[in-house]
Amino acid sequence: MMSVVERELEELLRPTAFYAVCSPEDPVAIRGARIRRADHEMWQAILPGEDDDLAITVASLRKSTGHNDNYIEGAIHAHRRLHELPLLRRLQERLFHLDLPRMKAIDRALCKLEAANHEHMRVVDEEITAYLTPRRANQNLPSPSAIRSRLNAIILTLDTSVSGDDSPAAGTTDHYRLSIDGDRGYLELETDAVTAQEIDLHVRAHASAAGMSLAEALADLVRGNGRTKVTLNVYRAADVPDAPGYIPGVGWTSSRVAGEMAARATSIQDMDEIYGKVSSAYRTPDDIRAVVIGLDGVCGFPSCRRPGHHCQMDHRINHEDGGPTTASNLVALCQYHHNLKTDGRVWYIVDSDTRDIVWLFDDGRYVIEEPSGPLSPRARNWVQTVGQRQDKRRARIRKQSQERKATSDPPQRDEDPPPF
Repeated sequence: MMSVVERELEELLRPTAFYAVCSPEDPVAIRGARIRRADHEMWQAILPGEDDDLAITVASLRKSTGHNDNYIEGAIHAHRRLHELPLLRRLQERLFHLDLPRMKAIDRALCKLEAANHEHMRVVDEEITAYLTPRRANQNLPSPSAIRSRLNAIILTLDTSVSGDDSPAAGTTDHYRLSIDGDRGYLELETDAVTAQEIDLHVRAHASAAGMSLAEALADLVRGNGRTKVTLNVYRAADVPDAPGYIPGVGWTSSRVAGEMAARATSIQDMDEIYGKVSSAYRTPDDIRAVVIGLDGVCGFPSCRRPGHHCQMDHRINHEDGGPTTASNLVALCQYHHNLKTDGRVWYIVDSDTRDIVWLFDDGRYVIEEPSGPLSPRARNWVQTVGQRQDKRRARIRKQSQERKATSDPPQRDEDPPPF
């Protein structure tokens, strides 16, 4: 029987589960892992202390690294953040799978969470470490935006007072600006993510119906020359109190935003009831399409982040070969990657239990892409776990409050009995 150390060494030498970027058999992945390790060790070695002058440190590193100030400051903050996430740090220093863009995405998302709240940070550390731990060989590493989306979802379950948006301008007021440069005009609108998504859907719907460009469609709608009707799907667990919501193209939103959107809904559908629905038509009905988008989230091709509602529905088993139009036989693919599959340059199979997509390439390589939609098995389990954790946390806080009250209130003495 092997000891714990021997088992860990065996796993390091011949891992059975690893990200494709850490493949022990891919020469490019091996070189990439060496670069990431060297970069990680360099930044960890030169991190300034708490009392060091950050501006002086950045100025010194500028000439040594050749990077600009923003890049260096971002790297320092990202590597400092690892010291607040001991589980993730241990995983990183075993795999060296996270590059600087992914570490910066983690740091930016966590900026809105109170670092002094150790319970919240512990939960985040556990959840993000589990998310970034490979479960199969040649699993595709989540992109920075996918990591940011998952972190935002975790944070929204812990603190509903913050926004799901971690952009630099998050929380600012809406902004509109017009600028004219010669014979060209430029319109700029900054608003909340949900409103922006609604506007985009209207513009795309009008462009498709009128056969014009997106810019022409926007101008036509503003002039009042077109009317469109669009559907904005919001996914939310009905059996988890205060569950976050998910909007395609936006990502995870707070329970407050999800509640507001649900109040505006013209119809509510149970996705579980539609999952097994089969249509005889080649074109995917809207309700089945909503299930597929809810499962995949984005284009199912490795590292493609094209939102699912902008994708086409691909029959894994071709419709003309008897493949049914049902969620289990459909995958959301953007037009480009749909064309690759149709041309026979790539192929895929879908794990019926996890919805993981195994992509097979003509040179013999394969990569496993994990679905990111709110209906995917792991996302559903995660939301359920969040609900259970919330219930336990509230029960614990209530118990602690009761205990404090019991110890702070003076003991009640029995009053003397009445003299009759």
